[in-house]
Amino acid sequence: MQAEAMRADAADGVERGIGIEAVPLTPFLGAEITGLDLSQDVAPDAAARVRELFFRHQVIAIRGQDISPEGFIRFAEIFGPIEPFFISSYNHPEHPQIYVLSNVRKEGKPIGRDGAGTHWHSDSTFVEKPSSVTLLHGVEVPARGGDTLFANMYDAYDRLDAETKALIDGRRAIHRYQRKEFVFSGDRELSAQEKAEIEELKRIRLAEEAAAGPSPTAQKSNKVPEQAHPVARTHPVTGRKALYLNDEMMVGIEGMDDAVAVPLLRRLCEEATTPDQVLRFKWRKGDLVAWDNASTIHSATFTPPDQARVMHRLTVEGSVPV
Repeated sequence: MQAEAMRADAADGVERGIGIEAVPLTPFLGAEITGLDLSQDVAPDAAARVRELFFRHQVIAIRGQDISPEGFIRFAEIFGPIEPFFISSYNHPEHPQIYVLSNVRKEGKPIGRDGAGTHWHSDSTFVEKPSSVTLLHGVEVPARGGDTLFANMYDAYDRLDAETKALIDGRRAIHRYQRKEFVFSGDRELSAQEKAEIEELKRIRLAEEAAAGPSPTAQKSNKVPEQAHPVARTHPVTGRKALYLNDEMMVGIEGMDDAVAVPLLRRLCEEATTPDQVLRFKWRKGDLVAWDNASTIHSATFTPPDQARVMHRLTVEGSVPV
């Protein structure tokens, strides 16, 4: 079973410092940060504390934040310069740095991208310098569905046997941008009801596309130059080794026959995301979550179409993985 995010007791690992506390969400990944009011600017010492906790826990959650788009941007900037998303079709109308993820439609048109990120991945691995940090703010969250799943890639690398480590160390996977919509969930523990709902929604969306033409993301599919990144990368801040995976964008490994490389990549993703090693984050309105793309992978899960979901997303510039 996946480990749902929940606060630990004070005796179970609370970290305190300058009024900011971190409570582990699971024994293996994530922490809830308290003592911050993001409607106000974050002081430099508090920002340093947040960064310290972020790189220690890899996923941090700050619950119930009533924060404006401007405040969201200011908080994200404590991690580095904000980068634009390479498809601008779903940018926030007043704040184009913010990418809107949503299943809500107005006058028949989506107000944000629906069905994004429903596979296990680190963000934007199909570019030369993938995003270092991703932040999501829950503007409107569903009563059912819409969870985000996370897995720890330090642990995933450490769990590999010596033979597999020797096979992948120094190797680079080939990443190709491919359209991934209408999948709707990377969850391995879907109920029969959810599977049926997903199939029905997929049917509806495909019929809509047949009538209206391909989406902006579909138009970009297979047209972005391929990138090669280490299968196991060295973290630019911690120096630790971590698997670096994107289950749907990795199409091969340099210098390795596809008949060997593709099954190997699939196996790495499967082993890295065993359900008992997955953090399931259940959103509440106003929650802000930030994660480290160099040491985690994540997946969106299914949101029923009758449940409104609106998320604001920011990403921070990264470096070339090594």
